[in-house]
Amino acid sequence: MKKWIFLFFFSASVLVAAPLKISPQGQAEAQLYLDFLQGAIAQEKGSQESCLHFKNAFSKAPESKYLKQILLMCAISQNNLAEADQYADYISMGENDETDLAIYGFYKWRKGEIAEAQKYYELSLEKNSEDLRILYQYILLLSYIDVEKAAQKLEERKDNYPGLKHIIYYEIGNIYRSKKQFTKALQYYQKSTQENPDYPQAYLARAEMYEHASQYFLMLKELEDLEKTGYEEASMFSRMGSVFIIVKDTPKAKHYFQKAKALDNGNIPAAYFLAVLSEEEGDFASAITYLQEADDYAQDAAKWLQVSFYQEQINDEKAALKTLKTAYQVFEDNVEIAYFYGLMLQQLKQDKKAAKVFKKILLTTPDYENARLALAFSLESLGKYKEMEKRLQTILEQNPKNAAAYNLWGYSLAQRGIRLDLAQELITKALALSPEDNSFIDSLAWVYYQKKQYQVALDLFSGIAEDFIREHSEVAYHIAATYYQLEEWDKAQKYLEQAAEEQKPARKLLKKLQKQSLQGKN
Repeated sequence: MKKWIFLFFFSASVLVAAPLKISPQGQAEAQLYLDFLQGAIAQEKGSQESCLHFKNAFSKAPESKYLKQILLMCAISQNNLAEADQYADYISMGENDETDLAIYGFYKWRKGEIAEAQKYYELSLEKNSEDLRILYQYILLLSYIDVEKAAQKLEERKDNYPGLKHIIYYEIGNIYRSKKQFTKALQYYQKSTQENPDYPQAYLARAEMYEHASQYFLMLKELEDLEKTGYEEASMFSRMGSVFIIVKDTPKAKHYFQKAKALDNGNIPAAYFLAVLSEEEGDFASAITYLQEADDYAQDAAKWLQVSFYQEQINDEKAALKTLKTAYQVFEDNVEIAYFYGLMLQQLKQDKKAAKVFKKILLTTPDYENARLALAFSLESLGKYKEMEKRLQTILEQNPKNAAAYNLWGYSLAQRGIRLDLAQELITKALALSPEDNSFIDSLAWVYYQKKQYQVALDLFSGIAEDFIREHSEVAYHIAATYYQLEEWDKAQKYLEQAAEEQKPARKLLKKLQKQSLQGKN
């Protein structure tokens, strides 16, 4: 280390004592070299500035054939054929090798001078028939002119590349396929496989053709044959899984999606379908894992929603809320995420927070009717009845067929025991729009209960399915309260016991009923 430092300072002192003089010609050559080097570096990085650096170099060496050739390709890449013409004379600047000729052929191709382009590609191949890169460009050109000739040229040259015959056959197949000559394409893909049974591209090409023709069993056979060669690739296995879904072979679909996931844990199609299959099996925990491990999970808002749904299915509401809350922060402009986050807050009785979420949605998406209705529900729970009615009125002005809005307004009035005639009118409109809705029937029955028309209320309650009553403790309480008023104590007790766990009014009425029983009043 000490020695290096000494040498550095020694060298520096020499430079100071005797500065190096560079001639003007040397300085120009150095700047030319620097411009060219900057262009090469920019080109390596894929930067558009490379052409600018090469132009700077060309301004210092306007007779450089090599720089003209580079700038010709720059102009073509920028689709500026008029500028390309300025540099095309490089072809007359001395002897040309195969690259010079091929680039000029490409220039003529882009100019639409196909015959000239063909001529220069053929001259290039005369210089070096072994250059596969030039050969493929030439064949591609021919495929636009004469498919048969293109295929013939490749056939003629296949023996020049004995180790690449299977690739040449595959490329001939691609030429015929591009021109929709599918029978010939399949023939050459088959020749490719016969030449090299382990070459995967021919199998994949045939499989893709069969898939596009909806010949799924032939497609699967190709891919299964490829699998037997030992070829393993996650995207192939996930394609196979997807097709087995189409042909309704769920066990095989699952098998191949799992193979895809084993090779690529984040494989997107495998993650999605395995989640769906797990959902169908009721295995929501696995479905959650599959979605969260997908490569696109962090960017796919729909997957976050699906995960929150699965978390609800396993009764993990805290996890569902956490997922939606995080998604709400990550996808801040996604109104669907915001909407479902608000619904989850509602479900957990956090209506104050829910109302803020829904109001924020409506600031940017004022026509989001479901968000406005959800806001009205939260406002009702918060006791902000005037604002609730205003929101509902806006909904009904825009959509007079929104049955849920009529019902919420009417039921809110019934719960408070006010404006019962209006409540009845509103809920009747809801039922006219959706006469089979059990919740609307309950709302109307509750209006009659509040009007002390208990038998009418009970007649309406009798039309509600028992399964619905068991799932909705509030309805069970309403029925119990009606039976209580009609002094049918046993029936009242049955429904109160069903509702008591979730409904505070039911617990109070049940205690009252039990106290009456002890006092012998029942």
